[in-house]
Amino acid sequence: MRELSILLAGFSAVACLILCVVYLFYLPDMKKTVVGKIACCGLMWVLAAIQLAHALGLMHEIELLASRAYVLLLALVPVAFYFFSRSLLFHDTAPDKRDLFHLIPLLLALLLPVSWVPLVAFSLGFIYTLHILRKILALRAHLQRFEFERFFFGIFFAMTIIALLLGLCLPFIGHAFFYHAYAGCVSIAMVLVVTALLAFPELLTDVLLASEIVYAKSQLSGLNTAALGERLESLMKEDQYYENENLSITLAAKELGISGHQLSELVNTRFGLSFPRYVRQHRIEAAKRLLLAEPDTSVLAVGLSTGFKSQSSFYAAFREVTGQSPAAYRKEALAA
Repeated sequence: MRELSILLAGFSAVACLILCVVYLFYLPDMKKTVVGKIACCGLMWVLAAIQLAHALGLMHEIELLASRAYVLLLALVPVAFYFFSRSLLFHDTAPDKRDLFHLIPLLLALLLPVSWVPLVAFSLGFIYTLHILRKILALRAHLQRFEFERFFFGIFFAMTIIALLLGLCLPFIGHAFFYHAYAGCVSIAMVLVVTALLAFPELLTDVLLASEIVYAKSQLSGLNTAALGERLESLMKEDQYYENENLSITLAAKELGISGHQLSELVNTRFGLSFPRYVRQHRIEAAKRLLLAEPDTSVLAVGLSTGFKSQSSFYAAFREVTGQSPAAYRKEALAA
């Protein structure tokens, strides 16, 4: 049990740091704000520090709950989680002076008796998670995989309930049990996040785009969205705009005479897709036609001719949309 907890704590600490790098440098469509970047880095680094503390504490039998530094880390988690979630759902809302009230838990963590801080931190984390979960549930009509997302956030919410119960039961349970259980909760949450992002890399982008429809102010007022939508479809279907492997939302928006944010909202509201997924679907539809119309053309050539930069990106996108590899789709369709 001890060795497993140490291993999981070490794994999740590394996973936190990797997720921080992924968010900062490999999620270009997230419309990240300065506050969001700071909050994400803060959340991931704090969780990594907590898990490293758990690993060291379990290895050397250190009484972490007696440490002001450890409980301060516990108090930082809900604060960073709130600001990151807020930046994801309301990224176009400017910081407000009232946001400073959310820093009060950090002051309490410095002033309250050390034994009180975990319960305060976990109670606040539960309240924040419940609040964010309600906001996510309000997006369900605009999320394509809501069953998965409900499961994902449901499990995440369950972890916060367990953390709250641990805080409530601290006077009655051994501290070693607390370290094992809390390290396990964080590890499960990290495994869940990593698995979700590997299975659905656009999960956070989908939530962001859905939140723009529900919560953000529209940037399309005064525009003829019907005409713009038809023009965009014409660019894709008639001009094969998708064949440009360097096609970006900025390039397409310039062609339509609107901003990138306006095009993002247009595609989301009219087609229910993010711009990258919209382009990818057009590429896949064109690839499906070519696979059947030119059976002697290699799969790689088909992928490259429809705008994909590599065989791997073509295979991944094709399987995501159709559930099959391009070769399997061609074989099955031609045999029918």
